[in-house]
Amino acid sequence: MRSSHTGCRATAQSLIEALPRLLPQDEARCADAVQAALLTSGLLDSADLGNSPAVAAATRDGLTCLAHLLDKDAPGHGAGRLLLLLLAERAGFTPHPSPDTAQLRVRDAATALLCLAQWHFSDDPLRLLGGALEVHAEEARDSSTGRS
Repeated sequence: MRSSHTGCRATAQSLIEALPRLLPQDEARCADAVQAALLTSGLLDSADLGNSPAVAAATRDGLTCLAHLLDKDAPGHGAGRLLLLLLAERAGFTPHPSPDTAQLRVRDAATALLCLAQWHFSDDPLRLLGGALEVHAEEARDSSTGRS
């Protein structure tokens, strides 16, 4: 999927920029907006629209890329920071250290991806998030040991 963490971070940034600041309230229109952002970022191919396994994989890859983007400030800890940001949003608390604007945009993109997963797939979106965090951990471990 990605050739490097730098490429993954660029993909995550492209995904963030492709998402509308305010997602539509209607679930179907929201799902369409998130899928359009996945297309724009290159995580999803237009031939795969409507293909649930492909959309699930693109969603998982998007979450993984977002975790790698958060690694930029704290190498190897992006997945934990992503999870903390998502939990803080859901439970209504402010994590420490307080997230900056870029981290809030990452959180919002992750939330949008999870909303797509909840609307589009029958599987639990948290399982998809767990898979993304697992992939991130493997990729971070491989990069720290010099494997590709």
